[in-house]
Amino acid sequence: MTPLRKQYRAEFDATILIVDDNADNRLLLGSQLGMQGYRILEAEDGYQGIDLAREKMPDLILLDVMMPQITGFEVCRQLKDDATTAAIPVIIITALRDVEYRIQGLEAGADEFLLRPHNREELLVRVRSLVRLKFARAQLDYERHQLRLLNDVSRATINTQLDLEQMMIEIITHTRAAVGAHKGSIILFDELGRVTDKILIREGLSPTMSEHITRAVMNKGLAGWILHNRTTVILADAAHDERWLRLPDDVDTVGSVIGVPLIQDAVLGVLILTHSEQGYFTDQHATLLETIAGQVTVAIKNAYLFNEVSEERRKLATVLAQSTDAIITLDERMRLVLLNQAAERTFDLNGQTVIQRHIQRVPELAPLSPLVEQAIDQPVTSEITTGKGRILFASVTPVSEVGFMAVMQDVTEMKRMEQMRLAQERREIERIRQTFSRYMSPRLVEQVLSNEPSLLGQRQRRLAVVMFADLRGFTSMIVGLNPGDSIAILNEFFTEMTSIVYEFDGTIFDLAGDELMIGFNAPLDQEDAVYRAVNTAVSMQNRFDEKRRDWLARTGIALGLGVGIDQGDVVMGNVGAESRMNFQMVGESVNTAHRLVDLAQEGQVVISKSIFDALEERSPSFLTELGFESMGSIPLKGKPMPQVIYRAIISPTLA
Repeated sequence: MTPLRKQYRAEFDATILIVDDNADNRLLLGSQLGMQGYRILEAEDGYQGIDLAREKMPDLILLDVMMPQITGFEVCRQLKDDATTAAIPVIIITALRDVEYRIQGLEAGADEFLLRPHNREELLVRVRSLVRLKFARAQLDYERHQLRLLNDVSRATINTQLDLEQMMIEIITHTRAAVGAHKGSIILFDELGRVTDKILIREGLSPTMSEHITRAVMNKGLAGWILHNRTTVILADAAHDERWLRLPDDVDTVGSVIGVPLIQDAVLGVLILTHSEQGYFTDQHATLLETIAGQVTVAIKNAYLFNEVSEERRKLATVLAQSTDAIITLDERMRLVLLNQAAERTFDLNGQTVIQRHIQRVPELAPLSPLVEQAIDQPVTSEITTGKGRILFASVTPVSEVGFMAVMQDVTEMKRMEQMRLAQERREIERIRQTFSRYMSPRLVEQVLSNEPSLLGQRQRRLAVVMFADLRGFTSMIVGLNPGDSIAILNEFFTEMTSIVYEFDGTIFDLAGDELMIGFNAPLDQEDAVYRAVNTAVSMQNRFDEKRRDWLARTGIALGLGVGIDQGDVVMGNVGAESRMNFQMVGESVNTAHRLVDLAQEGQVVISKSIFDALEERSPSFLTELGFESMGSIPLKGKPMPQVIYRAIISPTLA
């Protein structure tokens, strides 16, 4: 598994490879991009460009077509056919203007084209767009690795949750490898804070187990610090942090450390990872490990409970020597030969009175009889239920020249626990469904439950389309109407608008006062997010036009609806106080969309230039049909420069 490292980077923190046999062209492109903060690599021909791309892994390649030895088309084709370089965006820059060359470039895998002589601003825009896209894909890969690690840990806790030692080994093995740490350990404590187990794994070596730890580590070291402070900690420079103790026999170089407590009421243990590089671990690592710690803590607690139950059963078995699994033996004619005391108790029988009787003539053994008849040639296993409702896992084995042996284990309690677990799972799924239903349509809720049930617990950054829909004239309406009518109209408004949002698979992030905040491509991927958002706005205005005529007739008050839409990077996650959390998104595009809805008049949809450009690229006919027109450059609060915005009148104002 690829080590989990933070993938998201600043827009201009990128390396660009320029492949061109003309030194003047390389100088021009390099100077224009270098002034923007990009790092520049240069190659004088196609083969050198291929070698540099594979060695340096740049974030973007600018590629000339007409070069000696090998053309830019062939260079692009080779890079896209190589799995290690296929994800690097390629912009072909050429003076060849015929369509056939553009087609040839697309077939080779090029992402963009620029014609010479190129326009500097166009170059910068296309480079910036492709770099952002590459970084976004890298961030998505990072998040997929996170989910894969969480899945591995979940499987370890589920598959081995009753074997504490094996579970700890699998968890620390997966976690160390996935995070890229050089060493990892889990230390477990008893209720008095004393060390009970330590699992240590080093890169390239097998895990080691121990029940002891140096006293200084708990008195002055990081493990003791986490135990007492009950919080996650990152040591960016372990060598200069007094909480990290270097023991005499420790030969590993430690640059940075991250430690996470395993807490459920009390601290059950700590998970610690180290790396030779200073500053290696980040807040993203902390968030991931805290999620893992939550799963591990529950699994540890379950293992402790199981071990306690097992110990009690062992003690009981020692006191009651005959309290073993029920065993019944039969001869080849299916006549009873032996019943141990456990079998007598299980079936409420006196063994001496049924010996030599055919099994079918003993009513208490009726559930077992069909299994014996099926076990003529091979062993048969199945669950059976006694007359007293006990559930037994029965195994009947034919024994050559002897007859049959039936061994039965009472699994009544285990089945009851399994039913309780399934009931708990159903309750948890229903809780998650109710939570998701606050934000999105039933169709999206089912999609999330099937694929990403932990979505609302994640914190992520993504490109989102943000839309605000604001009711016009509602404040004045409150003055003129009684509270019942006001609330009724407001509820009708939100009900109608919500149904439209769900129709286009939007997510409602906020519903307050007389305004809705809606997101697209958030939290789930939607390639046509801009088209969905504008379609939603148009449908809202059309539906609202029908409703407001009814409201006007009922109350004599005219209401209007304004819509504002923008897109950009947002941060999403649960926001609020401990007692009240909501799934929210925040970012510049949220603020901008809110400014735009303030500019929208009744019946209007106001959009930013980025939304207009996206529609113009993907759905120009749709844009023309709606009749968007420029409002010119308008100053927006929080923006250093005036912004070009557009509006469309979807429904006319009532006379």
